[in-house]
Amino acid sequence: MSESQASKRPLWIVVVALLLGAAALWGASGLTWIDVPRGLTIDGRLADDLSGGDLMTWPVPLALLALAAVAAVLAVRGVARRILGVLLVVVGALILYLALNGDAYDVAWSGWAPGYDESAGSPERTFWGPAAAVAGGVLVLLAGALLTWRGHRMPRMGAKYSAPGGRRAEKDTEKELWDALSDGEDPTTRS
Repeated sequence: MSESQASKRPLWIVVVALLLGAAALWGASGLTWIDVPRGLTIDGRLADDLSGGDLMTWPVPLALLALAAVAAVLAVRGVARRILGVLLVVVGALILYLALNGDAYDVAWSGWAPGYDESAGSPERTFWGPAAAVAGGVLVLLAGALLTWRGHRMPRMGAKYSAPGGRRAEKDTEKELWDALSDGEDPTTRS
């Protein structure tokens, strides 16, 4: 493996971890977090299984933040990249706290609807919804840690991604204008 491939590997690990973390958070918002037996009510309405999106608002915005971080990782360098890494570590830790805290399970059950058997069971927490959120938090946290640790050594988008000749042509034109002035010509009267 060449040295340039070795230097790009941590960058790709960060990008893939952020993309997978965003997908896990997005998925967590749609997965069931609480399995509700038929006939149980919330505020007088029949309740269905509750997904992450039903219980809380944070999974989708934090998934979008992880996606935006991919673009930022590719665009910034040096100290800014390390600051982004620290921010991602904090966001990953926040996701873990929110997913494991249990406040999402505090739902005001109002009782059983008439005609339903109360012995049908009680609401139960599921595994996959919170597990997807935890996986997303871990991936964002690990991406941030790697970015903080090795971010200054990772490559970034450089001159090869900018418009060809844009800056150079501007410098050449400016140089020609100054040369014309030095030769005693008026560069504004040229055709």
